[in-house]
Amino acid sequence: MYVFPTLRRSGALSRSAPVKTAVAARILKSLGTAIQALAYASLFALMSGLGIVLTAGFWLAPPQAPPRAAEVIVVLSGGLERSMYAADLFRLGIAPKLWVSRPAKEQSLSTLAQLGIVLPDEETLHKQILTRKGVPVEAISFFGEGSVSTVEEASALKKLAESGMRMLVVTSPTHVLRARLMLSSALAGTGVDLQVVSTPYETFERRWWQNQESARSVVLEIAKLTYYFLGGRFFSTNA
Repeated sequence: MYVFPTLRRSGALSRSAPVKTAVAARILKSLGTAIQALAYASLFALMSGLGIVLTAGFWLAPPQAPPRAAEVIVVLSGGLERSMYAADLFRLGIAPKLWVSRPAKEQSLSTLAQLGIVLPDEETLHKQILTRKGVPVEAISFFGEGSVSTVEEASALKKLAESGMRMLVVTSPTHVLRARLMLSSALAGTGVDLQVVSTPYETFERRWWQNQESARSVVLEIAKLTYYFLGGRFFSTNA
């Protein structure tokens, strides 16, 4: 029997419709699975990130071993409490000399100086703390030429380090981890026996979100660690 062409095409369309529907269903199912997997992955990343941040009080400032005897005590730039502890260690006979980082001058000091207001810079304050706590001037040396970062301080220390030297570095509680990472990297192959300790004069709450100063330190330190792991480095124009 003769079948009109239009009817023949209509039959073909009717047969292809279920196939297209099945293909569309498979695509939608795959898309739904992908979206669900992405949602689970995002939730996992969020919960992991939240866990890392909330436990920062423990992994940023872990318990530390007692300071060991060394050839030199190094004070990194930053909180003045670092020099206070360094002076205590010196008086205990931990090391016979101190190296204090010479940081870059703060812009605010220069601005105030233009108005005739002269405030002591960090280098001067560190020296005053050390001498007033009984450290003789001849035992104090400064290193670096206006360092702006821990990486730059590490680079300056590498130039001074001697093979097999025992070096005790003093810094802030939340800075210990990052300082150890950067110093260990810079001093690799020099044979330096490195120990990094935190000053007890600078308090830090492990439940950091309950203390403003601790919260500021944690947020800033996590940002700096992230920048470091992403390959970021800060150097002054003198480097």
